[in-house]
Amino acid sequence: MEKLSRNLDNEHKKIDLKQIDNVSKIALIILIAIVGYFLIFLIISSLLTPKQTPMMQMMSEMIGTNMMSFSTTNSIIINLISLVFGVGLGFLASLYVFRAKTEDKEYNILRKALSDDEKKILDEIKRTGEITQDSLRFRLEWSKAKVSTILTNLDKRGLIQRERIGKTYKVYLQK
Repeated sequence: MEKLSRNLDNEHKKIDLKQIDNVSKIALIILIAIVGYFLIFLIISSLLTPKQTPMMQMMSEMIGTNMMSFSTTNSIIINLISLVFGVGLGFLASLYVFRAKTEDKEYNILRKALSDDEKKILDEIKRTGEITQDSLRFRLEWSKAKVSTILTNLDKRGLIQRERIGKTYKVYLQK
């Protein structure tokens, strides 16, 4: 029963964009742009093209209509609007997909200048978002003095912030 619940939990996890290689990310962005183009094209063309009479429909079937047709002003407008929307959607997708990677690069560069104990504390704070100083002490199984000293040094460097809550501090990463 426990295995089944673990498998179900694993299936419902979000896709981690940090683990996808750059070629796959670019392919995903291109796919989003193309799908966006076609969706907008279908929506706009159904709104802007006049209803066809049976005779016009028969003629268009004989001649054939192309999606990327720029033969009339109406088709030029529809294609340009769809193209701009598709490119814009692809641009927004690229900002989202590659955003996570730059934040991690900065964090990894920052970690190189720290001691092992400081890295452990920062990793725990990053993982939880915010945590109390007492919780850090229990999770890392360190003394109160050691945690306090390391957090004071990180606070002086401007890497973390501490807020007094009763007899302890709430700790979170500096933005």
